[in-house]
Formats: sequence, C-alpha cells, structure tokens
Amino acid sequence: MIPESFPPACAIAFKEWAGVCDALAQGRQSLILRKGGIAEDAGVFRPEHSSFWLYPTHLHEVQQGLRDDGPPTSARAVPPGMLELPALVQVECLVWVDDVDRLDAVSELHVWTAETVLKRFAYRKPGLWVLGVRVFRAEPPPRIVVTPEQTGCKSWVPLGDPVGTDTLIPTLDDRTLDHRLERIRALAGADRGAF
Repeated sequence: MIPESFPPACAIAFKEWAGVCDALAQGRQSLILRKGGIAEDAGVFRPEHSSFWLYPTHLHEVQQGLRDDGPPTSARAVPPGMLELPALVQVECLVWVDDVDRLDAVSELHVWTAETVLKRFAYRKPGLWVLGVRVFRAEPPPRIVVTPEQTGCKSWVPLGDPVGTDTLIPTLDDRTLDHRLERIRALAGADRGAF
C-alpha cells in the first residue's frame, strides 16, 4: 500500500548502476551505499531528498562490480534519447558507517561484490552512507527524455517536469521491509544514532 503522505509526483532522480536499480525494483535489495559524486559539493554525498526516482546508468558499471545472478528486468525497446524510471524510492533510515566490518552484517541485502563495497568504503576518507529504503516499482515504468542537465558524474539529477507516482507498487511487504530496516539501523551501533 502506498503511504497517504506519499508525493503525487516527483521531479528528482538518483543515479545508480542499472543492475542495482533492477535489484531494488525487484525487492532483492533494500539499501543504497553511497560515498559521493565528483560534481557534488566538495565530492561529498548529501542525502538531500527523501523521495526520488531511480535513474539507471551504466556509467562506471563493470560486470564484476555486482555479484547479482538475479533475473534481469525484461528489456523493452526504449527510443533513443529516452530512459525508463523503474522505481521510486523513499529513504527510511540513514547511517554513516566508518567501520568496514560492520557492513558484513547487511551483505545479503545488496548485490555489490565485497570488492566493490571495499573500494567505495576506502575511497578518499574511509566510510560509507547506508540508506535504508522503501522501494515502489513503477508499472509501467514512466519514460523521460534524457537532458544535458542529467549527464555527468553526479548523484542527483533534475527531471524537469514532475513524474506522477500513481502507478507504483510496493516491492516488499511491511514485515519483510521492517526486518531489513532494523538490520540497517543496527549498523550505527549502540553509541551512534541513525534516523
């Protein structure tokens, strides 16, 4: 069920590897790991949006970066210059993890390889943001025209016109998601907070 407080439309998207977007949209993943983007303020990621569309990208994606053997999303023919938005995400919790060993506790909740996670963790300053997310699959996925403002190595991209959220379906039941979110919040440890 879609929460009553859910926005009727959303005009911001979050770039992520296409394979990760598939896992999120299929309910096989309930978290996003983020360090920062080159085009962001001082290269630091800021989770400035609590709801956003997933914007699949192959930029920097390499096959060995994912350990996913799940079923791929059925490939539909998308006209050149357009992109499908597979799902809308709502951030439920956010945890900064500065001890790489803590990330082992949620390794089965994502599709990145251990090597990819370690590289992201160690890049520049050690640590990663872990976003526990509620995901709503779009059926059918809305299509947008790709614009110059959306290109480049950045996390957040404007969509221009807001995209309606009236065709969304939750990827997980509340009980399963709540269990996963508890595990993600526990990454903060007793001495740290998480929202």
